[in-house]
Amino acid sequence: MKRLYLYIIICTIVNLTACQQEQLSPTAGEAVLELDLQRMGCPSAAVTRAVDEDLAVDIFRQDGSLFVHYNAGQVERKIVFEEEGTYRVVAYTDNQENWPLVNYGKGRPCYKADTTIVMEYDMVKRLQMRVPMTNYAVTLTLPDGFHDLFPTYTFTVASGDRSIDLREGDKAYFSPKDAGFIYKLSATNFDGDSHTSSEIRYTNVQPGKLYNIHYRFSNDSNKGGIEIVIEDETQTDDINVGI
Repeated sequence: MKRLYLYIIICTIVNLTACQQEQLSPTAGEAVLELDLQRMGCPSAAVTRAVDEDLAVDIFRQDGSLFVHYNAGQVERKIVFEEEGTYRVVAYTDNQENWPLVNYGKGRPCYKADTTIVMEYDMVKRLQMRVPMTNYAVTLTLPDGFHDLFPTYTFTVASGDRSIDLREGDKAYFSPKDAGFIYKLSATNFDGDSHTSSEIRYTNVQPGKLYNIHYRFSNDSNKGGIEIVIEDETQTDDINVGI
């Protein structure tokens, strides 16, 4: 019985070693690409998974023709090339066209990146790429006690041809190509008195940022009791946070 266990252990070690060699060693006349692709700022759901399951991948030949396409969640970690040459690898979320329309018009984060690689026979190339967010987000923070004084409020953010009303803590996503955004807050207190801030335009936007419009109460009665402060922008953290 002990000899049987020993035999099984030896066979298991041999099989594991063979698998490892198969993953790392290309066959003669082939080039192997190993991928490590993750969205920037988004921790992988499974630390053992080399390719973020929300990323699709296209690989193009040097002449622009498509070599291979992988849907999100189906990307192979190891890709075998039977032809040497220069290739372009494009990693992206599959919401490139419709990200502004989803989430009740508030949009969702969109990610994309590409790079060029040179594949050579009998070699393994490892490609590590962190895929950045291509749009940005806007959110709202109100001062403590605001809801006790103002039961009704409207916060509007507009950029390009989109205008969105946000509640505190919501996020709306916009394209940096639309030259920034305009925002305004209107609030009504329990006595029915309305307070409306002037429209403010913010133009210095960058992809991958979260812009927190932070309001606070003012001691200046000429400002209608509300003062506007925009906090320093911060990196967005996770694609699903706050949606």
